[in-house]
Amino acid sequence: MTMSTGYTIKTDFDKSDSANKLHILTTPNGLFTASFSNRGLTVVDFAVRTPSNAHFHNVNLGFKSGEEYKRADNPYFGAFIGRVANRIRDGKFELDGKSYQVVQSNFGHCLHGGAVGYDKVVLHDPEVLPASSETSSVTLKFNYVSQHMEEGFPGELLVVVKYWVEDAPGGGALYLEYEATLMGPDNVDHAIVNLTNHSYFNIGDKPTIENTEFIMATNQSLEVTDTFVPTGNIVPHPLVPADLSTFKFGPDEPDIDHAFIFPDADIGALDTRSFPLKMMASAYHPSTKLHLKGETTEPSFQLYTGKYTDVAGLYGPRSGFCLESSRYIDAVNKQEWKGMVTIGKGQTYGGLTKLSLYY
Repeated sequence: MTMSTGYTIKTDFDKSDSANKLHILTTPNGLFTASFSNRGLTVVDFAVRTPSNAHFHNVNLGFKSGEEYKRADNPYFGAFIGRVANRIRDGKFELDGKSYQVVQSNFGHCLHGGAVGYDKVVLHDPEVLPASSETSSVTLKFNYVSQHMEEGFPGELLVVVKYWVEDAPGGGALYLEYEATLMGPDNVDHAIVNLTNHSYFNIGDKPTIENTEFIMATNQSLEVTDTFVPTGNIVPHPLVPADLSTFKFGPDEPDIDHAFIFPDADIGALDTRSFPLKMMASAYHPSTKLHLKGETTEPSFQLYTGKYTDVAGLYGPRSGFCLESSRYIDAVNKQEWKGMVTIGKGQTYGGLTKLSLYY
């Protein structure tokens, strides 16, 4: 179903749920397309047209139908993550003198918003905003009201997610914009929020990310315990070159699942969208000649090289890498970081990320 230039809807994407459609955006140059489902605002396709014009090369790991995304072994492929991305130590935190206990789902910690995070919510169809001088495509605007005490988190949040695409030489780019405001109830003064996307990318032509050439914009990382929560120290990551030169993904190494930080970031900022985009990392694969670049206004991002990916019959370890822009892990439990994830009434949380794919 064609809705407007560059925007179509596939209504039979999920035969088990007619509300879970596939929303497809294509750049004006016709070289790049991205698609999203209502369930979890999941990025399903992130694809560039091959130089021969023969087909679109989708570099985003996932499934062919909406039903398959409900598999128990789906490792958050392409998903919108919230209310709090990454881990909260022991699933515990304090706000306004009150203690909260949320779901402990990973090594005793709360991971990616709990048992039923935003990745499992089916949102209503988006409002379609017309192309403008700032956006070359239409923008899909999704709204979600996250209820007070949903998954144990206090505060009713209005969450707004916008997706749009733009032309780039040899391909295109996807923009992901997040916004949240605290709506109530009257007896809740603050809430916490940390939003990201959990896409897995493989820009090569083999089942793993081997031989992908990678460049990082920073090697400064949050030191973590053996259960992946921060100690509070910021240290150079031993597997990322100190001079930020190109390194290559091998069959098993480097094995990375860490948050990297921009040393000059304003860690007190709640809405970063007015900040300039900074490169997180760029990747290139010599077999396909594909490039992928991630940029963000956020103070941190997680690089995960996929060691634990295990989707029976489809994907194994190191099938793809993740580049998840966000706030610091477990920021709510570190006083000096708490402001970046704590939202009060009258305040706005916001962040912007750009993912480019091109030949």
